[in-house]
Amino acid sequence: MIRRDGYVFKKSTRKNKKYDVYKGGNIITSFGDSRYQQYRDKLGLYKNLDHNDEKRKSLYYKRHGGRAEKDSAKYFSHKYLW
Repeated sequence: MIRRDGYVFKKSTRKNKKYDVYKGGNIITSFGDSRYQQYRDKLGLYKNLDHNDEKRKSLYYKRHGGRAEKDSAKYFSHKYLW
């Protein structure tokens, strides 16, 4: 269990997801696909999948767009994995 910014992050129980996000004891969303790499895992459980490749990071943002609604899977992925 990892606490950051008022949220609790746990290793996901959902198939192929990296993290579950909780607030106030209730699950908000799950994010990150455990079958793929990310730029840098700021939470630390999947550091072995970091690629640290700036070009791949920029291509990810081109595909997925820049801004995300707060408390969405996209928001958490951008903030903690990319």
